[in-house]
Amino acid sequence: MAIPESFTLWSVLAALLQLLIVLSVIVRVMLTRHPPGSAFAWILLTTILPYFGFLLYLAFGERPIGRLRAKRLKAAIERWGQLSQHKLTPLGPLPRHLARHRTLLRLAAKLAGMPLATGSSALLKASSAETIQSLHKDIAAANESIDMEFYIWEDGGEVREITRSLIAAARRGVRIRLLVDDFGSRVFLRSEAKKLLEREGIVIASALPMKFLRFFGLQRADIRLHRKTVVIDNKVAYTGSFNMIDPRSYAGASVVGAWVDAMVRVEGPAVRALAAVWQFDWALQPDGDLTDFEETFAAETTLNVGDAVIATVPSGPYANGDHNLLLVLEAINRAEHTLTITTPYFIPTESVVCALFNAVLRGVAVTLIVPEKCDNPATGWAMRRYFDELLESGVRILLYEGGLLHTKSISVDNEFAVFGTLNIDNRSLHLNFELMMAIFDQAFVRDLSLLHAEYETHCRELEADAWRNRPLSDRLREGASFLISPLL
Repeated sequence: MAIPESFTLWSVLAALLQLLIVLSVIVRVMLTRHPPGSAFAWILLTTILPYFGFLLYLAFGERPIGRLRAKRLKAAIERWGQLSQHKLTPLGPLPRHLARHRTLLRLAAKLAGMPLATGSSALLKASSAETIQSLHKDIAAANESIDMEFYIWEDGGEVREITRSLIAAARRGVRIRLLVDDFGSRVFLRSEAKKLLEREGIVIASALPMKFLRFFGLQRADIRLHRKTVVIDNKVAYTGSFNMIDPRSYAGASVVGAWVDAMVRVEGPAVRALAAVWQFDWALQPDGDLTDFEETFAAETTLNVGDAVIATVPSGPYANGDHNLLLVLEAINRAEHTLTITTPYFIPTESVVCALFNAVLRGVAVTLIVPEKCDNPATGWAMRRYFDELLESGVRILLYEGGLLHTKSISVDNEFAVFGTLNIDNRSLHLNFELMMAIFDQAFVRDLSLLHAEYETHCRELEADAWRNRPLSDRLREGASFLISPLL
């Protein structure tokens, strides 16, 4: 039976189109400087599933934030350049006890585009309950303004206390603005709780709205605002891992347990840096106002309130390079005696893995604390793919069994800490809007070390021999998840 000529023609055209798609993606990936693992994953996916892979690459392959937001970004960065000329620290020369860390501090300030803030205070809030209680107290004392941004905001449970506090503040005449991620807070943005807050005069905006038509504006769908920041009266600020949600009420709590979070409460000159980050994010939204930069950093004296020296380092898809990745690498490289890392998701770059290997070879006692159960199964399996080499090298791995450990922290030699919103995974290191603080403060580092010790009491330690004897089925799951890990 003869094959219809039209069928043959369409087959040839389809084959040529597939070839064109595959070659286009390969060339684009080569020119865009993807990490090697991510580049290979995209090429493999597009080769196996040309049309599906091509559409996925258009949606998730690069880091565009949309034409409108990119235009606002350009203006915001110009203001940021002016901001970097402000002097946040009133103390003058670097304190003598920090002289040995001058290169790290110089790096952090350079990455942030903001000067170092000395004369500050940094108080660790070691749980969600402690954070909510402290926020409630500070909101109740607010006189002028409250600015907040969160990846997840969901009304209910303990968050109702914050809602009531905000309403009371709004009725006192306090200006309140909330910026929440459009994906992480999608339930809240469609809720009666949002309408209630807006009726009280509270301004609420969604960051990076996920709308189909945005695709044609070249906005990547999965870039998220992952920062958690609160600024009250430009005098008190918070950041860390806590989302504005009752830690026991989220969808996966019944399976992996409650979220376990920590925040830092900041006063003094460092507050102005956190305020600048918030204003930067607000300005990127269509209704943002760039004049807020000028208001926040008008010439004024910020009093010393403590001994903390703090460098605030934001990162995101707008930056040339992955700023918080560079900060993490430098922190690991500075370790001489002890290094403890807590993260809910550990899918590191090869540079992070090599830095950990080097730390062990230098004689550093390296401890990695991650949750026993992960709310994303693929991420959990991919994370375990790294355990073989880490255990063999001498890294101590502890699996936290008391819930979903969500705290993102690094403690180095009990001398300084890197603390904030960053997960050690591709999404946080390379894509999302994140925020970390390099904190040099004896009291804060001591409290963080005590918190790490408390976490350890709820952990089981992995033994290298037992881990090597795990079932083949587990190894296969780890391998399959590892192949797609650059895309997670």
